[in-house]
Amino acid sequence: MFAKLIARSEAFCKGMMFDCRACGQCVLSQTGLICPMSCPKGLRNGPCGGTLEGKCEVYPDSECIWVRIHRRKGKGSFSLPSLIPSPDPSLSFTSSYLNMLSGRDKAGREPIPYLDLGTNRVEIPTQTASKFEAALRSGRFVKTCEVRSPRGPDLSHLRAEALVVRDHFDAVNATAYLNAKPSLPSTVAAGELAKLGMEPITQATCRDHTKTSFVSELIQNEMNGVHNMLCLTGDSYASIPKIKQVFDMDSSLMLYEARYLREKGVIHFLQEPLPKAPKIFLGAAINPYTQPANIPIRRLKQKAAAGADFIQTQAIMDIPGFEDFMGLVRDEGIDRDLFILAGIPVIISAGALRMLPRIPGMKIPAEVQRRLQQADDLKREGVALARETVARVRQIPGLAGVHLMLFGSDHSTLIDVIEGLE
Repeated sequence: MFAKLIARSEAFCKGMMFDCRACGQCVLSQTGLICPMSCPKGLRNGPCGGTLEGKCEVYPDSECIWVRIHRRKGKGSFSLPSLIPSPDPSLSFTSSYLNMLSGRDKAGREPIPYLDLGTNRVEIPTQTASKFEAALRSGRFVKTCEVRSPRGPDLSHLRAEALVVRDHFDAVNATAYLNAKPSLPSTVAAGELAKLGMEPITQATCRDHTKTSFVSELIQNEMNGVHNMLCLTGDSYASIPKIKQVFDMDSSLMLYEARYLREKGVIHFLQEPLPKAPKIFLGAAINPYTQPANIPIRRLKQKAAAGADFIQTQAIMDIPGFEDFMGLVRDEGIDRDLFILAGIPVIISAGALRMLPRIPGMKIPAEVQRRLQQADDLKREGVALARETVARVRQIPGLAGVHLMLFGSDHSTLIDVIEGLE
């Protein structure tokens, strides 16, 4: 009874002062007295890639909680943030003060120590069986694209799309759960791509995974001969009924879990060894247009320290803004630890063009929007714009390659974009 009274009193007082969500393992001292659990996704390390101009992806009229935290804690610096662990759900609505005194909250409160992964990591020998990693370490400009996992059990369409791009790209992302709708898992699609002799990259979103299911997908990738994974937070689709979005981890914690397993052969959240631990080449995403400009740089540093090997950026349409971002990346030496691929949109569908402004984190310059809207032949104009963007970003020092994002259904246009690109 006493403990419940303390917990309720604490929740009321801290709720009034800090918008506390009563997680029972308070990290306010690490987040500038701003509760990270008030993030709609409950992210303990953020912001997510849907943040644009400092606004929240889920509630665009509100300031992003993690932008506020970085502004208060980072104070404009480019320092490496602490890695805050996931909360222990068994402590929810209990007293964080009593938990701290007893030590029950230690695993959910104290920052996780980063692994010692060394420096200048882009120059070290190949660490995994990934052919994609080998291509990046060769020093040549790499090219990747993506195919979508089907929403039914028939893989024929996936195979047809894959065979179109197979001989033209160094790796292919197997996307899944688009717009939070069910499909075959990315691991299934990636396994099929591997059977076709391709180099697949699976995608895992924190929106859809518990720690258990995430590690299980790593094991499945090992079984399928898939050696690459992109770790993403995942868009929020709170308007879709009857979907409980998981967010058991954020993308930095997902990276750490996979890298800890790769380096030590131990499942971090269980502290149990795993026979034949998967050694996955790990990727993450970044929105270069998050403001203030130090925030995406701090996030990149955190993801690198958590275990990322490569980065795929959000869609690049504002090239001067991306050049500014890459200048900061080079100034901070991040390009010596991470292989960075610029996300290049290939917009060939009128429906996709109308959808672009609704995609979280997408920055679309007005002149680019007008150019595509006024095009007599949108497919031709979309390919031309993508080719121009590739040509321009390729000149930016520190960039390792491009990742083509198709907004449409004709995968042959991706080949048109890279034709003649050596």
